[in-house]
Amino acid sequence: MLHPPRLNKESMMKSIDQLQSGAISLIKQTMPLTPVQLKYPFPVRPGRMLGLIKIDGQVYRSKKFNRAVLMQIHFPVFMKVYSTFLAPKIEYDLPVFLCEAVKMGNKRVFIVDAHKGGAGGEKQYDDFFDRLLEIRGRYPELMKYQKVAAKGISSVNSKAVCQVKIPCELDEQAISIFTEYLSAYMELIKTSEPLTGNALEKIKASFKEYLVTVVDHDPGIKGNILFFGRQQGIERALDIFYGV
Repeated sequence: MLHPPRLNKESMMKSIDQLQSGAISLIKQTMPLTPVQLKYPFPVRPGRMLGLIKIDGQVYRSKKFNRAVLMQIHFPVFMKVYSTFLAPKIEYDLPVFLCEAVKMGNKRVFIVDAHKGGAGGEKQYDDFFDRLLEIRGRYPELMKYQKVAAKGISSVNSKAVCQVKIPCELDEQAISIFTEYLSAYMELIKTSEPLTGNALEKIKASFKEYLVTVVDHDPGIKGNILFFGRQQGIERALDIFYGV
């Protein structure tokens, strides 16, 4: 059995603000990343928000990822959003990994999952999602705060989704489950092989359906539409998160 990449004790994260720096270090243990030149580069301050909101981030690609995104949204109050998003190339028929960590004073909204709806379904990843469930089961204190996902986007959530609203005292637990999920995901990525022929064509069709659901229901795309208008908001989001 392959051993997933791990953060050593000296680099263990304590605050939600450290989540993305730890994530990028872990990903780079598995594969090299190349920075992406976006259509609309970071940082940006949306004119619709009178320049009060700053959006910044780092976007990469690799042999197996269309996008590896670490984005931060700074609000003019005690609120900051950290979006971590890994979109594999379509031909690998893999789930999409995501984490949203919203810091609001002493409260956190925290979501981590691997969207099985992002894959076409030619391959089954039951063992992978069962592993995530086993990981999640080791965090009973965290899961006491589990929230039900909004209708629509919940259709692409996996059975192992962790979606909670927690006090800041549980930052370390949130970071720990994130790191375990990401380690399991990177192990899955490491062993994946691309599809070809008819199987690949089926995956492409399924991925288009997935994107429709995301555009219609994903809070991140809704935020982009709010910041930049519908056309540019969707265009920005699809370029940043999927490279399409």
